[in-house]
Amino acid sequence: MTAAPFLHGTFTLKRVWAAPPHRVFDAWCDPQLKAEWFTGPPERWTLLRRSMDFRVGGQEVLEGRFLESGTVTLFEARFHVIEPARRLVYTYDLHHSGRFHSVTLSSLELEAEGGGTRVSYTEQIVFLDGKDGTADRRHGTGIQFDMIEATLKSCGATQ
Repeated sequence: MTAAPFLHGTFTLKRVWAAPPHRVFDAWCDPQLKAEWFTGPPERWTLLRRSMDFRVGGQEVLEGRFLESGTVTLFEARFHVIEPARRLVYTYDLHHSGRFHSVTLSSLELEAEGGGTRVSYTEQIVFLDGKDGTADRRHGTGIQFDMIEATLKSCGATQ
């Protein structure tokens, strides 16, 4: 049996949000805030487990099941660089129904701009299944960014 070739993908999302950098950073480090946006679609996905140990070397886990297909997704991350309100670097493994799908290096940079924050987020991905999923990952991350912005507004973090 021949192993599937590695495929590599990279993308960067840039946004400007009307919240100060420390509040934007909270969306990644505060477990309650992160649970607002880092989740599956509520009408199609159910949470199985979630944990976060937000410190250098700490881990985060999010596991859930898609109701229609039964597919279980498992996100397992490790934090490498944490500079509050400035930068975050973490790696994560993604599994689909027990199959190791991808390994990702993620970096977040925040910079104050006026009363808001310039956000730059980059993922460098190795897809292990021989399929380039960069466009799908970029699309899904864009949806999460929309959810982060909505979360910041709903908790009064925006101006």
